[in-house]
Amino acid sequence: MCYNVYMNKENKCDKEMVETKIFDISYEGAGVGRVNGQIIFVPKTLKDENVKAVVTKRNSHFLQGRLYEVLQASPLRQIPFCPYFDKCGGCDFQHCSYLVEQDIKKEILSEELAKIGFYGKIDFQPSDERKHYRNKIKMEVKNNRIGFFKAKSHDFFEIETCPIASEKINAVLPLVKVFLKENNFNHIKSIYVKQVKDRLAICFLFEDFCERDQKRMIKSSKLLDVFQDISIYFGFGDVLESDKTKLICVSKGQGLVFNFKGKTFDLNVSAFNQVNDVVAEKLYQYVVDHVNGKRVINAYSGQGLLTLMLAEKAKFVYGIEWQRSAHESAERLKDFLEEYRLENICGRVEDEIGSVLLRDNIDSIVLDPAREGCKNEVLKAICDGKIGQVIYISCNFSTLVRDAKNLQGDFEIESVKIFDMFPCTANMETVMILRRKG
Repeated sequence: MCYNVYMNKENKCDKEMVETKIFDISYEGAGVGRVNGQIIFVPKTLKDENVKAVVTKRNSHFLQGRLYEVLQASPLRQIPFCPYFDKCGGCDFQHCSYLVEQDIKKEILSEELAKIGFYGKIDFQPSDERKHYRNKIKMEVKNNRIGFFKAKSHDFFEIETCPIASEKINAVLPLVKVFLKENNFNHIKSIYVKQVKDRLAICFLFEDFCERDQKRMIKSSKLLDVFQDISIYFGFGDVLESDKTKLICVSKGQGLVFNFKGKTFDLNVSAFNQVNDVVAEKLYQYVVDHVNGKRVINAYSGQGLLTLMLAEKAKFVYGIEWQRSAHESAERLKDFLEEYRLENICGRVEDEIGSVLLRDNIDSIVLDPAREGCKNEVLKAICDGKIGQVIYISCNFSTLVRDAKNLQGDFEIESVKIFDMFPCTANMETVMILRRKG
């Protein structure tokens, strides 16, 4: 359903207001316009729309705007399905159909890759679902209320549900609210809810303070039984997915258990996992199908599922992962193999890759770094070695393009495919396959 005039009344303020026509979409998913010759970025707009925006940032290079009113809407515009879309910083593309979103993403990536001379075809693997696909969310807490931050700010707003989170996660949010209200915690920072198959775990993250106070808080907590089979953790630190954060299980529940080929293993609540199960499964199978050679490195290997899948095809695989909890999960997976075909190494890739390349002839390397991409030492080791193939998985195409450029002296891009792990957002998981020249 399209509509011709849109107005975000909440954005009305005394700041400078401007009008512009959107002529492009930026790599962050924002509409691009011009005001007196200067570029302005206006999120949640579409090409060819005339809009009115509130100027939120101004410098010598560009303006940052916040959509106030759509004066002339694109025929592709539709009503967002989330009541918080106008204010939330999580989603970028609910104001258009999924097909339009896919075209936008391919065009964004195509423009970025053109900067390093790649003009080939970009394949696209859509998500089966646009709603309720996320198996993990992080919520902020203020005065015993749960919510998110507004776009590009730390302004809190309360939520009842998150339409892109799984239905099982949404169903438990009322229990979280009751628990918070009953306990009236001080120093709570955020709440993580994770789902693996049909099981849930919740981590209440607090500021880090002394062990005596931690024990007192846990002992005095009320209504833990309201969560029944859900695993409940109290964390003390900055972020959940860090070895520096202390985690205490205060209610065991059923635990997070993953099934693989008839066997089960426990997942660590603090270890990284992909947020879209269906797309992640297709991505991993794609990597396994396309990896070449008998000896493989899986760098930034997480909890080790892809390492295990690769080891069932290759002769030997090295998994390198710095987070201790993820490494321990990967070690438990080795029981799935009937023979010794993989080695998990706990350490930073830039510290460990050199020694692996010295003691073994590696045919292919799979890279799946965090958003900041690979360290220069990693890329140099790959170029200086005899590795014939690089499969680079990235959730940040800007650092992917940067790192691909640094590999171009020795490698050429063979294929690029988007796996849409994050529908409704400007983020995209991209798999680039490169082969050594000559």
